[in-house]
Amino acid sequence: MEAQRVAFSLIAALAVPAGLHWHKKLPWHAVLFSLVYASLALLPTGPSLEVVALLGATALLSFALALLSRPWPPGSYRVSISLPSFTASTYAGIVALLTAAAVYTYTGIGIASGWLAAALRNDQVWIFLSGGLTTVFGSQRTVAWIVKPQIDHIESRITSGELSIEVREFIAAAAHIGWLERVLLFAFLVSGKPEAAALVVAAKSFIRAPGASQGGKLVGDYYLVGTLASVGSALLISCATRIALGLSPL
Repeated sequence: MEAQRVAFSLIAALAVPAGLHWHKKLPWHAVLFSLVYASLALLPTGPSLEVVALLGATALLSFALALLSRPWPPGSYRVSISLPSFTASTYAGIVALLTAAAVYTYTGIGIASGWLAAALRNDQVWIFLSGGLTTVFGSQRTVAWIVKPQIDHIESRITSGELSIEVREFIAAAAHIGWLERVLLFAFLVSGKPEAAALVVAAKSFIRAPGASQGGKLVGDYYLVGTLASVGSALLISCATRIALGLSPL
């Protein structure tokens, strides 16, 4: 089964009646919808034990939500305990909820282990993951080395009082912004969307440029050099990653 199909289908099977308040107003409609929708989505993948377990857990969870949502009259089956007064239907809903959660957990562990095993054997997953980590974190030292002369000059100006202490905060935040910038650049470049990557750089310039200009030409040079180094490293590693994946560089 496709993981995305299973996840989105089960979420929809439970979220639609919940959004329409069927669990409270039309409980059996809610349970029926959950079961039918999940069946239509999962049964075409093959009537396996895993599918049957997921369908049963989905119907059970929907039934539990109905029990917990409806204002069932206490009647003669109220349970006398020292805790807040719960009705039998409330306890039944809790038991059904826990049972459904246990089935989902048991099934999810099996599915997750299958995903992990497939990912571990997939060369493309490791190429993409390694390229992304290298782009975001591995190139940080190279970028820092390139901008070090500007940082040294800025620190000397801060020490002498020519620049305000706020400039140091501006520089301290640059590394984390660079991580986010390279994440987006890598994702867009590897997916073959260089125009979207250009928008990331433009957005960063629009947001950060005013802060850089307040520190004078020296801080502006640091901002420009750091941005070019970050973008350049992301571009080079992204191109190498695409080549390793058997794609064109851009």
